[in-house]
Amino acid sequence: MKQCGALIVAGLIGVMAVSAGPVWACDAAGPSTHVGVVTQLDAKQRQFTIKDAQTGKPMVFVAESPQLAALNIGDQVAVKYEDHDGIMTAKQIQ
Repeated sequence: MKQCGALIVAGLIGVMAVSAGPVWACDAAGPSTHVGVVTQLDAKQRQFTIKDAQTGKPMVFVAESPQLAALNIGDQVAVKYEDHDGIMTAKQIQ
């Protein structure tokens, strides 16, 4: 099942790369999901930042240490998250 999710994300990223523009990228990924490129990692604060594919703006997420350890600057990711009083907590990163 995890492989299927990875294929879906890979497909979304591929479509984004060849489409006319990424304006629809996050909307197409579904609710409470942002798609983008990892631009910063902060293990001490348990945070990472992506450049959102839809808006081009930085989006900061809180994540668990194992999630952060799997990320690298430049990774293209889809982040499913929960918003807790304005703090976006990553629930799944693909």
